[in-house]
Amino acid sequence: MSKQASSLKDDFEKELEKLQSDTVLSPQYRKRKTIIWLIRTIIACILFVIFWKHTWVRWALIAYVPLNLFSLFSIYGSKAIMNRSIQKTRRKIEDAERHFEE
Repeated sequence: MSKQASSLKDDFEKELEKLQSDTVLSPQYRKRKTIIWLIRTIIACILFVIFWKHTWVRWALIAYVPLNLFSLFSIYGSKAIMNRSIQKTRRKIEDAERHFEE
């Protein structure tokens, strides 16, 4: 393998390691985001109860629930998606390295 290809592989590995240590994947980040999500949801529920007599509030609930669930999924699902993407990228790098060696 050439020195340039080896250097490129090392650069990719460093970037992947940096990505894995990113704040999005840390448990503290998820805990903080979950607390913020919970506070936001409680406030929204209180507002929905207070203003329930207005028709537009009931219609807003239809939009709010899926968006709120998507927000929760993004807090916990992002780690799995990122880890899967990192592993996929590592496999592609290894495949490219094997192809270079042939």
